[in-house]
Amino acid sequence: MKLLFASAKTLSIVIILLALTTLSSSTNAEVSALEQLFEQQQYDTFLQQARQQASENNAEALFLLGKAYDLGRGVTQDSTIASGYYQQARELGSARASHNLGNMALNKGRKAEAIRLFDEALARDLKLPTLYNLGLAHSPADPKSIFHLPPTIEAAQLAGSYFGQAYELDNDILYLDKASREYLRAYLIAMQSYGSEREQLDMAQLRQQAVHWLERGMAADQGTAWTNYGTLLLNEKDYSGAKAAFLQGAQRNIAVANYHLATMADKGLGGQADKAQALAYYEKAALAGMEQAKVPAYQLLKDQLKYESDLTVLEQGIARFNALNQQEKYPHISLDAAIRRLAWGKFLAQQRQQNIAQTIPGTAQLSLRACGLDLNQEYGAKYNLGINSRWRMAAYLTLADRVALPLEGRVDAQGCARFTTAITEQLQSLLQQGAVFGLRFPNYTLPLALSRQGNELQLNLLPVGTPLPVN
Repeated sequence: MKLLFASAKTLSIVIILLALTTLSSSTNAEVSALEQLFEQQQYDTFLQQARQQASENNAEALFLLGKAYDLGRGVTQDSTIASGYYQQARELGSARASHNLGNMALNKGRKAEAIRLFDEALARDLKLPTLYNLGLAHSPADPKSIFHLPPTIEAAQLAGSYFGQAYELDNDILYLDKASREYLRAYLIAMQSYGSEREQLDMAQLRQQAVHWLERGMAADQGTAWTNYGTLLLNEKDYSGAKAAFLQGAQRNIAVANYHLATMADKGLGGQADKAQALAYYEKAALAGMEQAKVPAYQLLKDQLKYESDLTVLEQGIARFNALNQQEKYPHISLDAAIRRLAWGKFLAQQRQQNIAQTIPGTAQLSLRACGLDLNQEYGAKYNLGINSRWRMAAYLTLADRVALPLEGRVDAQGCARFTTAITEQLQSLLQQGAVFGLRFPNYTLPLALSRQGNELQLNLLPVGTPLPVN
């Protein structure tokens, strides 16, 4: 599937385009003995008989030899040789040869030539898949401006007509999807016209055509039809109707439906913006393979986790981000901050349990001995600190709960931060809760290990590489 967004001075159309498989040339007529050899892959016998019959100007043999070289069946694939055989068969009246030459022209982008050959095949009574391929040949490119739209609209209508005729002959879901898509494009493109061009268009008739074919698809329980109907209503700013239709498409596992639901929730179309709901829909679309949904899903996940303090939610969010499988072609979006928060949160929870075990009522003093903070020492080199760097003390209870303490100083000439203080009522309360103490510098906060030495509690630096507080 492909989503088209056009903006500003071009088109504001939102259309679902299906990546569909091209049909091969076939006929409902009884299969000849020669064609049976070809279909049964008895290529040696087939080629011997086909060449003999082709030398006698047998149109079917010439066509089948062309098909063999076209597809590389029993021979080396060669489009030039294939075209030559097809042309000989065509001159003898082969509808299938006309069709396949048209297909070759269409694949090379020569639409006018392809249409002429398909028309010839249709005149020779090869209706399928000729009608389908005529629809493909007439399907116009998306317009790049809002000027001179009527020819594009007419081409889309004509393509829809051919797909519709194919569907009436053979109720293939492919034909129905294509017909509704082209009629929808015609209507949505017409919605962008203005002035005299707009006055010449029968908007009611264009809408009726689109809705007629979309309703046939919805009646057949097609998720794509529901999604495209939602697209029509979205462009008409019927947000409640569009959402209901997209929900039907989403229930039928259409990724684009989830994408539209996400953008509506993200932008608050039809109600208040709901970023959490938008993220859920973007994720569904992305995990279903829709590449366009990945970047907004990444960004919303990053925003959602920016201040998250629940470790379970952080862990789940990071896992959700990784499941989207970010690729190099996207603007890089990093969850480094959330990953650091999670690492610090887990460490904090573990360290608090250890600290509680160290705290015994009646401890009289708390001392700090944190060395190695000069530029040429371990911690100073790692965290760009040095003699005379200013520090403050803080205590951490949870990711979101930091307590500033009235203890501060500067790194001394030996590269150490030191103090000894009586345990105040505030410190006693923090110690009983297992608070993790940190030595705060302008750019980094270094967590401290708590240990008991007789009647004193001591704070020392933890090893380099220990998770750091993020606030």
